[in-house]
Amino acid sequence: MTFAELQADVRRKLNESSATFWTDQDIKDALNEAYEEMGDATEFYERQATLIMLAKRTYYDLTSLLPDTFLSPRRCWNTITQRWARPTDPLDQDLHTSVQWELTNGPPEAYFIRGNWWLGVWPRSASDADSSLRFYYTAIPARMSASTDVPGFPQEFHPGIVALALSDLLAQERETRKALGYWNTGQEYGHALRAHVEGRQRIAKMDVL
Repeated sequence: MTFAELQADVRRKLNESSATFWTDQDIKDALNEAYEEMGDATEFYERQATLIMLAKRTYYDLTSLLPDTFLSPRRCWNTITQRWARPTDPLDQDLHTSVQWELTNGPPEAYFIRGNWWLGVWPRSASDADSSLRFYYTAIPARMSASTDVPGFPQEFHPGIVALALSDLLAQERETRKALGYWNTGQEYGHALRAHVEGRQRIAKMDVL
C-alpha cells in the first residue's frame, strides 16, 4: 500500500471522508509514528555504511557517522583484511585480552557497542585510513512523505501501521476501548513482522558462513 492508500484506509475506518475532524496532517503524523514504532519494535530496516577508522581511536559516535537513527549492530566487514569482525563486549575483552586492550593497535578484528550509540573496535587502527569497516546495522526508517511512498516491509504487514495509527488517533479522542482494540491488532502484526525479520536474519547469517 502506498502512503496515499494508507491514509485513505485510515479515513475509511474512522468513517470520515473529509478533513473536518482529523486533518490530513494528523493522519500522516499518526501513520509515520506508527511506522517508526514498528521499525523500533521489529528492527526490519537494515542499512550499511562504510566507516573509516582513525589513528588510535577506539570509539566512534554513530549518531554523527550514520545518516539514520541507529538501533542495533548486525555485522562488520573489514574491507582491508577482507574478514568479518567478531562481535564482543568490554567485559569479554577485560577477561580474555590484556588489561590495556583499548591501547592495542592493529587492523580491527572485533567490535562492540558501548552505551546506546558508541561503536568500539579492537584493535584500534595504528594510522588514519589504514582500515575501514562496512558496518551493517538496523535503524528507524525514514518517514513517508510522498503519496507514492511505501513502507519498507512486505504488504501483508501494512495493516499493522493502519491499526497503530487508528489507536493513536482514537486515544486522543478518549475512545479508549476502540483504541485498545486497534493497538492489540497492531501488536499482532508487529509480532508477525518480527518473526519474519528474524527468519530473514537467520538466512543472512547462513549466507555469511
